[in-house]
Amino acid sequence: MELAQFQKWPDLLVIVRHGQSERNVAKEQAKASGAETTWGGNLRDLDTPLTPLGVQQAIQTGRFLRGRASFDVIFSSPYMRTLQTSQHIAEEFNPAPRIMLEERVREIEFGILDGLTHHGVKERYPQEWARREREGKYWYRPPGGESRPDVALRVHSFLGALTRDYRQKKVLVVCHSVVVLIFRRLLERWDEAKYLEVDHEEDVLNCGITTYRYDAAAHRLELDGYNSVCYL
Repeated sequence: MELAQFQKWPDLLVIVRHGQSERNVAKEQAKASGAETTWGGNLRDLDTPLTPLGVQQAIQTGRFLRGRASFDVIFSSPYMRTLQTSQHIAEEFNPAPRIMLEERVREIEFGILDGLTHHGVKERYPQEWARREREGKYWYRPPGGESRPDVALRVHSFLGALTRDYRQKKVLVVCHSVVVLIFRRLLERWDEAKYLEVDHEEDVLNCGITTYRYDAAAHRLELDGYNSVCYL
């Protein structure tokens, strides 16, 4: 039996965070002020678009990826900023890969804490702030929201779909910063400590590219690059 018949993974899995969004900018401005309690206004997180800079980041990322792989499919979180990023990337290919919306790689849900700065959480929900401090960033689940392990359950389900339907294919996923790290947590079998270590070292950049290639000897996807960007 040929070795390829044992391969359950895609040949190539590339994971890209969306380009800069309007809420990214609002959040950074609120954090910088030190006094703001909220950010993002009344716009749903789902409906947050890219900024003009985010559009350019996505276009340049598409041009970069075009020169390195021909993707069979692009899986995109259904959020506007990820879908716009996917569309701008796809437009740089000829033919353009099919874009499939995939809810399992959507943003982590922040529940009642969505759009609140740390100052805002302390002011409005002091008991939740204390509970988060006690349980830690990885395990804490805000009311109406998700913990990191909750996100891992849905990403694990998505990876199962890849092994069933996209073995030996080239797959691009456009998602969010927490989801990028959860992919790494699952594929590289991290524990809580390792997740928090990498999370603390460096933010996942807008349009940061994380690449896995199939290693036939190890029978698994191996990391080939993390959080690289191709724009100035």
